Amino acid sequence: MAEGNGGLSLRWLMLALLGLLGLMQIGLWAFLGLPLWWWLAGGGLGLAAIAGVARATGWGGHIGWRDLAVCAAVAMAVLLLGGEGRLTYANTDWQVRLAVLRDLTLNPWPFAYEVAGGPMVLRAPLGMYLGPALTGNAHAAEWALWAQNSLLLTLVLGAGSTLFDGGRAKAIGLAVFLGFSGMDIVGQALAGQPLNLHLEQWAGFQFSAHITQMFWVPQHGLAGWIFAAAYLAWRRGKAPRIVMAVMVPFLPLLSPLAAMGCVPFALHAYGRSLFSRDVIWAGLAAVAALPGLAYLVAAGDSVGASATPLPLHSYPIFILLEIGAYLLALRLRPSSGVYGAATAWIVVASLLLIPFGRVGGGMDFAMRASIPALAVLAVLIADILVQSKKDSAWGPAKRVALVGLTIGLATPIGEISRAIAWPHAPEVACGYYGVVPSGAATYVAPLARFLPVIRPGVVLRRPHDPASCWQGPWPDAVTGQNAQTHPGRG
Repeated sequence: MAEGNGGLSLRWLMLALLGLLGLMQIGLWAFLGLPLWWWLAGGGLGLAAIAGVARATGWGGHIGWRDLAVCAAVAMAVLLLGGEGRLTYANTDWQVRLAVLRDLTLNPWPFAYEVAGGPMVLRAPLGMYLGPALTGNAHAAEWALWAQNSLLLTLVLGAGSTLFDGGRAKAIGLAVFLGFSGMDIVGQALAGQPLNLHLEQWAGFQFSAHITQMFWVPQHGLAGWIFAAAYLAWRRGKAPRIVMAVMVPFLPLLSPLAAMGCVPFALHAYGRSLFSRDVIWAGLAAVAALPGLAYLVAAGDSVGASATPLPLHSYPIFILLEIGAYLLALRLRPSSGVYGAATAWIVVASLLLIPFGRVGGGMDFAMRASIPALAVLAVLIADILVQSKKDSAWGPAKRVALVGLTIGLATPIGEISRAIAWPHAPEVACGYYGVVPSGAATYVAPLARFLPVIRPGVVLRRPHDPASCWQGPWPDAVTGQNAQTHPGRG
């Protein structure tokens, strides 16, 4: 586990991440009330798949304890600033998120909501919530969520640190990754929108800055970043590709849309050898994840998916401001670097095409499916900036990258400023149906629509919630107005 003067190898970082993703699957089995035989069979298959990763050759990379401690401190601070623990402002997405966590914490598993139209079951990517909910106490669950996500983010940042050599490069890599964003403030100004509010919805679709991902949707961000770390480590020759093969079936329970964004990179790793020995371990992981995958697609037709016709006047300026400077920086590189030209082309193709997809009624697909590609792009940009100052051939690419990063910093600075200056998030005293009385197809599904093999034998719970789900102000970062109720309420 330890190497050199102390620390963790990349192998152990990845095994820890796989183990935590596997535990989320087990949490879902408990939520669904699956029988003991599945716990034994599915658990055995999952462990065998992870053991296959542990035994694989081709590992390299190591992080010292001091660097890992820095990653841990950064992770804990970022998530606290994002509102976990409610010591600071939390974006209004957390109104629903904390309500779901409250229901999972206070109700016996498995349970369903007794509402008009028949029993409804939570059907959402619950991976982030299940472990913290086992505390049985709403306040403790919130802090357990912060601790769990801090651990995941620490491991991801630690794995990312192994992609860079030397203290200077590691520091640049971390700074670029956390500060990575498009030039949203320019788009917001062109759209005539306020510059002191959330900057990323000016175009009607969105690529989320990395700080935005951790503040608004940490489960989606973590899913995409975990995979990106594995993919980039493989490209650097520091991890075998089997990590990705075993990881992919586990990721949808954390974020199905981010998992979709991982597919082009996984195909790159296995496109010419789909029938390699790794398929055995991937198959074991996929079978272990089957209940979770079947759970996520229950009543999936009610969510909806389609291709979206984008306004031609919005799309070009959106691409230009969000990723244009970074793509130009990649073009100006004197070489394709340690990650190869194919990686850059996959990033470009993914980010150009993803805005045309839609799942559900909002812009969620573009925001979430783009996460892996944006994470890879951030590392490619960091790789430009860590090149030696003596090598003048990298100068033009560095200058263009720095312009994009500097202008883009307005977005994370705005998010952090609101976290500090705006009132801290109040306690959510309602369950899911208290915050969203009408329900939403992205969060609940009829009990009857679940496959019989995973259909839980539920305890029915009629929602009983106070008239006001929280006390005190909770301003909306998009409008600046106080959110007395969640937008989905009623």
